[in-house]
Amino acid sequence: MSILWQQAYPSGRILAKSGRVEIRAVFPPIGEGQHRFPWVWRLWINGKTCATEGRAKTELAAKSALLSAWRDFLSAADLAYMRSQKVTDLEAQA
Repeated sequence: MSILWQQAYPSGRILAKSGRVEIRAVFPPIGEGQHRFPWVWRLWINGKTCATEGRAKTELAAKSALLSAWRDFLSAADLAYMRSQKVTDLEAQA
């Protein structure tokens, strides 16, 4: 996994990207009367400010949709899906 830091302009937020996904940002200090910890950071892992969600007719369909969304996220972030025995067992239940 590689992280690419991008700053669009001086004194602007600094974005961190993994693959095509913006996963976090660091915000430089702004204005007068600085807080004693002036740098702000935020983490979001799905490339959006809200959760990825959906609806399904059955439990199996819901589990399948969730696994599909997770794999889509991993692919967009250039991450690899690694199966463990525990995950394989859980997928078998889906």
